[in-house]
Amino acid sequence: MNKHLTLFTTSPPISLAWEDDAAEPAKTPKPIFDNPSLATADRMVCAHCGEDITRSSLRIAVKGAHRHAVGTGHGIDQEIGCFSLAPGCLSIGHFALDFGQEEEGFWQMAVCATCGNHLGWHHQTDDDFGFYGLILDHLAAAPDDARDAAA
Repeated sequence: MNKHLTLFTTSPPISLAWEDDAAEPAKTPKPIFDNPSLATADRMVCAHCGEDITRSSLRIAVKGAHRHAVGTGHGIDQEIGCFSLAPGCLSIGHFALDFGQEEEGFWQMAVCATCGNHLGWHHQTDDDFGFYGLILDHLAAAPDDARDAAA
């Protein structure tokens, strides 16, 4: 049985296709949202060093959604959340055409400005629209937010 899944809306779409192999044991699918503490967090920090990265008020929808599953050659690998700003990130490099067409702008790697941990990507278009696509598993709720939620 052939299966197909479009993971991130681009032009052309990034998608995966695969066939079921009865010889392989069934794998438990990875939950899409592995970090539910972010759903109610006001401040999000780098999961590696704990420094502030962004806030919940900076969440935005891109192509109709805040969260997007991004696949690799090995299946669904990570989920990104879109943010208008991520003051704790440093954007580096220039990766035109990695995720879309040249006329759609370019992508840069986004790393933690404190420790350099890879947090996701920054997208910038020629008409100055930009946003951050941050890997949600690389973020954590700020410790004081976690204490407030437990109370």
